[in-house]
Amino acid sequence: MSCPNHRRKRTISKAFRVSREESERIELLSKAVGVTQQEYIMTKIEDKEFTIIPDIRTYKMLRDEMRLVYQELCRLRDCSAMDERLVEKLILLSDLFAGLAGEDYQSQLDEEDSLIESMGRE
Repeated sequence: MSCPNHRRKRTISKAFRVSREESERIELLSKAVGVTQQEYIMTKIEDKEFTIIPDIRTYKMLRDEMRLVYQELCRLRDCSAMDERLVEKLILLSDLFAGLAGEDYQSQLDEEDSLIESMGRE
């Protein structure tokens, strides 16, 4: 049985199972980079780096994801029982936002901590 398009570069299919959280993470990261999930996975397997050149769709996607996280955070009454999945998503999104700000990004908390450390008692 021959393939309808015998000149295809990829003739072998590989499939693997992931959890719902892993699937959401792969989907979010591939959207942030602007590639398909297959391209994202192949690039990561080959240990290559992505350079994200943000466009309006990237910003909108990150904004929408952050809005969902914000809604989940607003529902929390006791933050000591915060879901591990939510914490991981929050860390991932904050890293993406910090990366968009540039290499020399320093959070306001880091700036305040460095100011406090530089203060001396006499």
